[in-house]
Amino acid sequence: MSTLRDELHSLIDRLPESHVAPILALVRESAPAESGGDEWPLPDFVGALASGKGDLAARSAEILRAELGRDPE
Repeated sequence: MSTLRDELHSLIDRLPESHVAPILALVRESAPAESGGDEWPLPDFVGALASGKGDLAARSAEILRAELGRDPE
């Protein structure tokens, strides 16, 4: 295992439990699926409630604009 991977493991082990879900979501988005494909098997909204970005209903227009590739108004 590389030095960087060892450091990553060490840092993850030191995380408080409340930080695990958001970090896990980031890592899942970056890691290829186990089947060897490039896509994560779950939709992007999985883990959205733990994003720490506030009320999804209040941000729905912003989220939709971003997903549709439109500039914020």
